[in-house]
Amino acid sequence: MELPRVDAIGIVRYPPGYQPSERPRSPVLRLVAAVLLMVFLVVVVATTAISLGRYCLTSDGADTSALPGQRTPATGPGGGGDEVQ
Repeated sequence: MELPRVDAIGIVRYPPGYQPSERPRSPVLRLVAAVLLMVFLVVVVATTAISLGRYCLTSDGADTSALPGQRTPATGPGGGGDEVQ
């Protein structure tokens, strides 16, 4: 049996007598799988956005006490700009 070929401009040419095989799953089952996949993706994106939004709204952005100490600028040759205050 000869397989379909694609011509130079991208059109599929089926040989005489070619019968494509049937899909192993019914259209209804494929539709259910696609809907479940979309629901999963929506839930993942929504929970991520909600979680990030709650974190941003409930955390104090002005509170820098948990961050490492502020570094001082260099004071000259060998003037140590790496001390932590």
